[in-house]
Amino acid sequence: MSNTLAVAAVTSTLRYVLELALGGSQPGPVGGARVTTLHPADIPAGDTGVGEIHKGINVFLYQVTPNHAGNLTDLPTRRHDGSLARRPMAALDLHYLVSFHGDDAELDPQRLLGRTVLALAVNSVLTRDVVTLALGEYAGETSTAFLGHADLADQVELVKLAPATVSLEELGRLWPALGAGYRLGLTYVATVVVLEADVAARTALPVRSRTVGVAPVGRPQLDSAVPPAGTAIATGTTLELRGSGLRGPGLAVLAGSVELAPAPGARADHLSVTLVDAVAAGVRGLQVIHRTPAGPGGPARVVARSNAVPILVRPAVTVGPVTADTVTLTVTPPLQPGQHATVTLSRPDAVPAALAFGLQTPAPGDPAARTVLLDRSEIPDGTWLVRLSVDGAESLPVRDGESYTAPALVLP
Repeated sequence: MSNTLAVAAVTSTLRYVLELALGGSQPGPVGGARVTTLHPADIPAGDTGVGEIHKGINVFLYQVTPNHAGNLTDLPTRRHDGSLARRPMAALDLHYLVSFHGDDAELDPQRLLGRTVLALAVNSVLTRDVVTLALGEYAGETSTAFLGHADLADQVELVKLAPATVSLEELGRLWPALGAGYRLGLTYVATVVVLEADVAARTALPVRSRTVGVAPVGRPQLDSAVPPAGTAIATGTTLELRGSGLRGPGLAVLAGSVELAPAPGARADHLSVTLVDAVAAGVRGLQVIHRTPAGPGGPARVVARSNAVPILVRPAVTVGPVTADTVTLTVTPPLQPGQHATVTLSRPDAVPAALAFGLQTPAPGDPAARTVLLDRSEIPDGTWLVRLSVDGAESLPVRDGESYTAPALVLP
């Protein structure tokens, strides 16, 4: 999901792709052509008698529609009392009018159209690399410096481009509505852009028990990853992995992007592995891989990979020193760059009954954060139950009888 600059970032990425196409190796370049993002009515009209003819490609976002598939997957964001249960999001489709300008006698618009169609066919998916290069290119310009804060490249689902068919009747209404004369052009749809609000959500207490079923696929086959009975999956948990064909050369287990070494005694249908704190909190996929050994013939190479079994790695939080200004909390595993984290403080029979604080996670390239600070002045005195949510995974409070009692923050 992306911040509010995602729409501008898509437009800028399209501009970047088409600017590269203008300088490509295709025959018949149009000299002096450039890519603009102007309103069609503001594009200079061709005038062979007075001045030079404007040559170039114009990218104009003329319509935005909700992406119904993306919006239908969005769960309710608020509870009956109006409090936020999750971050609100909006899924959008962007409709672009790409028009071509130049000397019709020299077929400039048609030559530019050919380069555009080919460039957008090659880049029908805006990959993370292309988006990153585009935003880096324009973030250095004064008028578009804000693009340095866009995070479109981090969106889980990549934005895809597809040509849209517009009838002559629709074109006849579109150009007059834009206040411009008809120009040779194409329409494209960019889908899906997902915007997410940067607000802190307060989550409910966890369910006391749950059952998760996993369907196995692939070879080697991993059927399940089970923690010791009655425990949650967290840093230091030893998981029992069961399946078939697990043992093999260069055996290793991947938890997300972190490689873990299995415990000795692995069998074809069973092996054990312990999670280290490099495995970030949240939903992670476990996979068994087999590698050929590295040698004179080349580096180690993955020759077999199992299906991925999802696990929910829960964070843990402990209360550290409390000063007149700050409350220190220690989190395990440490917060990684790009994660979303929220601390919820709750207490029964008091007003306010709960508080939620969005945490500042490390910036890309910074080390993981093992401690976080809360502003003491924002927390009334009392005994608070402390819970941490990281990328949808919540810490589990300690239960005493029918009540959750720890970790507790006691403020006199």
